[in-house]
Amino acid sequence: MKCESCGMPTESKYCEYCADSEGNLKPRAEVREEMIAIYMKTKKKTREEAEEFIDYYMSTMPAWE
Repeated sequence: MKCESCGMPTESKYCEYCADSEGNLKPRAEVREEMIAIYMKTKKKTREEAEEFIDYYMSTMPAWE
């Protein structure tokens, strides 16, 4: 099973990074910021490049359609 927010493998609907302590999806802006930061760090991209990619990627995920 994959997280419906970010695609990360998980046992539940949302992964530990996209869900709050009760298992509810965090606000889109909060998830987006975390994903941008991770993408910039791991892919060595500028903020602008990361925002463009993450905005597209999130639009393909069931939680954000």
